[in-house]
Amino acid sequence: MAATPAPLPTTKAALEALLREKRLQAEAPPLRGEDRRRRRVPTGQAEIDTLLEGGFPRGRLSEVHGPVSSGRTGLVLALLARTTRAGALAALVDPLDRFDPASAGAAGIALARLLWLRGPRGESEEPRPRALAEATAAVGTLAGSGLFDVVILDLAGVADRERRRLPVTTWVRLQRTVEETETALLLVADRHVAFGPRGVSLAVARTGLRWSGPPGPGRLFAGLGARVSAGRHAPRSAEVAFAASDA
Repeated sequence: MAATPAPLPTTKAALEALLREKRLQAEAPPLRGEDRRRRRVPTGQAEIDTLLEGGFPRGRLSEVHGPVSSGRTGLVLALLARTTRAGALAALVDPLDRFDPASAGAAGIALARLLWLRGPRGESEEPRPRALAEATAAVGTLAGSGLFDVVILDLAGVADRERRRLPVTTWVRLQRTVEETETALLLVADRHVAFGPRGVSLAVARTGLRWSGPPGPGRLFAGLGARVSAGRHAPRSAEVAFAASDA
């Protein structure tokens, strides 16, 4: 059931009932006395995990931002694949309904351990007026449940004017919701949105494309290179390559 897309809005009562189902609970409990909040959530990309000193911090609001075809999707898919293959649960809130389960499965994501909440598919690329408010409410419920190692809100493609309709306290509220949990909360967007105290801000920029075979009409896209920078004022960076199935 975790891999079956659910439309937004999802009522709070129905969502909470779903979260209480035993089959959605993580299978491996922490060791006695262990504070899992000290253990970061790795992305599965060695260069990025080194840059982040192990991965995304738990109990914090972080972000990944970059333009289209920059590698941000590859980073997110790698994170979801690493998380779900390790036996943990992840959740993706997708108000524009852009997630592709087939590509996700090809990237190694265990779809049975991913809860996907998507917005209604329509002719317009813009979310309907209340879609973002409903999406952030769903994120708050998921992040506050404590059942997921990673909760992602995908804002890529959402126009700035739509995002700015959200109350200015939205990101503060989400940070406060997640800070006492073991969940890493992540925003994905075209440009910088927000991150919490001791959270991570990753900027992704494409550095080049890779092709199979010699130049010519018969060559295939093999992947892309990206520069991932951490921090807003004194950023540190790492170079990473994403395969075509991830990019």
